[in-house]
This record gives sequence, structure tokens and C-alpha cells, in this order.
Amino acid sequence: MNLDKVAAWTLTYHEVEPEKSNYLYAVTRTQLNEQLSLVAARNQAVGQGNPVARVTFDDGHVSNIQVAEPLLERHGVPAIFFVTAGRVEERPQTMTWAQLRALVEAGHSVQSHGWSHKFLTHCSNSELSDELRRSKGELESHLGVPAEWISAPGGRWNGRVVRAARAAGYSRIYTSDFWRKPAEFDGITILGRLMIRNTTTISQLEHWLSTDVSSLRMLRAKGHIKDAVRALLGDRTYHRLWCWLAVEGNSGVEGDA
Repeated sequence: MNLDKVAAWTLTYHEVEPEKSNYLYAVTRTQLNEQLSLVAARNQAVGQGNPVARVTFDDGHVSNIQVAEPLLERHGVPAIFFVTAGRVEERPQTMTWAQLRALVEAGHSVQSHGWSHKFLTHCSNSELSDELRRSKGELESHLGVPAEWISAPGGRWNGRVVRAARAAGYSRIYTSDFWRKPAEFDGITILGRLMIRNTTTISQLEHWLSTDVSSLRMLRAKGHIKDAVRALLGDRTYHRLWCWLAVEGNSGVEGDA
């Protein structure tokens, strides 16, 4: 399963639950199964060398291997798992190193989601270097494979983050802006992704993968509105509001606002 080429669409999942939960980014097993079936069919139609969509998971939740990995195997879909390295073996809801090695052995890729899930744009220069380098070092040490890609926590990135990522040895930064086409920025490839929510229907995903113009324009408009609201409120205030909306007032939630 070749992960070298950048897909036209990169879908991002977080948790996978047996039933619908109040966390916006927790899809159900049934939803994921239906959506992977669609992705597999679309990719098979064009050939694996030029996939219509690629699948990623953020945060390293244990449901990724307990629920998602068997479904990925069933449909023959490889995935990139972006893991918050500082939480491995520290939080019961995060995959262990043994589980992450099992993902690599199954043909998937395990990459960085920072050390502690701090928004990289909120870090001091020393904190930023620590978030990038510690995560990369731990992943490579425990898994024995290169960790050269990073999913920016919360999708937050800027020029300072790009320069620090390049200095730390990364070659790609994945964001949460779906409309961002792959682009080179200060020697780093920046890639946008589409965040899958528990409200995402199979019909919507079909439209998006078919590049339905009206659906994509609506998504783009929502993205621009989100950016405008964030700029108006300020990033920290915006994130507090997003946390409240994402899981009914639970300010401890994390994801890609």
C-alpha cells in the first residue's frame, strides 16, 4: 500500500464509537464502514496509483486500532495515523507503542501530531522546537520508521511553524483546511484535509468525492466564514467557543477547530 503520492482528497477522522456520541468528531463504526467502502470503490475505479481519497486519523485514540483498523483491512484502505507522542503509554484512551507498531506492520503509516497537542502557533520558540523534535524522536525510536510528516494540532500553522518544522526534519504539514491544494512553503509541503464529523452523511461524501461544484462551494464558504469568525474573536476565544459547540460544553475536547 503506497503512501508516497498525495491524494486529491485527504479525509480526517478522530474517534470511532459503537453508537453516535455527543463528540462532533466521533463517527460510528457503521458510518466509517460505509465511508471506507465508498473510498475503496472510488480508489479502485481510478487505480491505487492515483487515489481519489486518502484516509487519516488524528490524536491516536485507541478506537483507531480496535475499531478502525479492521475496517481499513476489510476494505484494503491504507491510512496515516497522526499520534500525540507524549500521550502514548500515559493515557488509557491513547494507543500503546505495541499497537502503533502493529499499525506499521499492517502497512499503515504513523506520523506526528505534536508532543502534547499544544497548538503550535501558541508555542514559544523553545516550546515549538520541543513539540516538534520530541514527537519525531519518540516515534522514530519506538517504531523504527521515519516520522517526517506532522498534522498540526487544531490545524494551526503559520510561517514560523513551517520554518521550525523544516529545521526539525519534517517534509509535510497537514492542516484542517480542505480547500488548500498541496503547495510548497519554505521547503515544506502544506496539505489541506477534510474533517469528517458524525453529521457527515454518505450522500455528502459521495458529492464531495465526485467534486460536486455546489457542495464544494458550500464547504469553501463555511471554511471562509470560520476563518473570519476566528480572526474576529481571536484564536483562543474562538477555540473555547468551538469546544463548547463540539461536545455540548465540554471544554476538555480536542480536535481540529
